[in-house]
Amino acid sequence: MIEHLPEPIQLSDVARAGTLSPFHFHRVFRDVTTTTPARFLTSLRMAEARRLLLVTQKTVTDVCTSIGYSSLGTFISQFGKLTGLSPRRFRCVVEQLGHIPVEELVEAGPELAAASGPIGAVTGLHGEACNALLGLFRLNRPQELPTMFHVIATNRLVALPPVADGDYEPIALAALPNATVRDVLATPIGVLGRIGFGYSPVTVAGGRCRHPFQVALRRQRRFDPPIEFTRPLLSLARRRVLRISHSTPAIG
Repeated sequence: MIEHLPEPIQLSDVARAGTLSPFHFHRVFRDVTTTTPARFLTSLRMAEARRLLLVTQKTVTDVCTSIGYSSLGTFISQFGKLTGLSPRRFRCVVEQLGHIPVEELVEAGPELAAASGPIGAVTGLHGEACNALLGLFRLNRPQELPTMFHVIATNRLVALPPVADGDYEPIALAALPNATVRDVLATPIGVLGRIGFGYSPVTVAGGRCRHPFQVALRRQRRFDPPIEFTRPLLSLARRRVLRISHSTPAIG
C-alpha cells in the first residue's frame, strides 16, 4: 500500500501480494491491524495528503490525484471526515497554529488525589523521557476519533479528564524533541516512530478506572494501524492560543 499509494489499489491486489484469497486476507488483516484494508489504506492516503498540503505548493486537486483518488469530491469528503477540516482550511489552520511546540501542549492535570477521571502513564522506550500524544479510543476503533486526547510527559502518572463509562484502548504516539504541531502532522508515511498500546482495556466506571493504566512505547511497525490525531491536536493547540490571548494584559 505504501509503495503503490498513487495507484488504484483493490482488495484483490493486496490479497495477491499476501498469497491469500481476498476473503481470508481481509479477515487476517483485520485480526492483525484491528482495522480493515480499506480503512487502513484511506488513513495512509490521508496522512500523505496532510504532508503534501504542508510541505508542497500543490493544489488540492493535485494532492488528490497524487494519493490515488480520481474523485476530488470523495477526497475532500474523506479528508474532512478524518480531520474535521477541508484541505484548504487545514492548510490555513496549520499556518496559524503549526509553529507551536508540542512540549507547550503538555498539561499537568489535577493532583492525583483529586483526580475525577482516569489515571495512567506512558513509559518511554528504554525509559527515555519524551512527550506523548495519548488518546483513549473505543475498543477496536483506532481509526476513529479518540474519546479523550491529551499531551503528557512520559514516565509519570497523570490524571486525565473524566470520560463516559465504558471500555477504552489507550494508544500513544511519541513526539520527537522540539517537534512542533506542524512537524507531527507532516510526518511522511513509512517513517516509523514510537507507538504504544495499552496492555489491557481500560474500564471506566463512575468516571474513573479502578487501577492506573500503562502504555509502553515501542518501535512502530508498518502494520500498526494508522492513528488519527489531527483534529484533537489542532483543537488543543487552538485552546492554548486562546488561553494566552485571554491571559495577556491589555496595553494602554
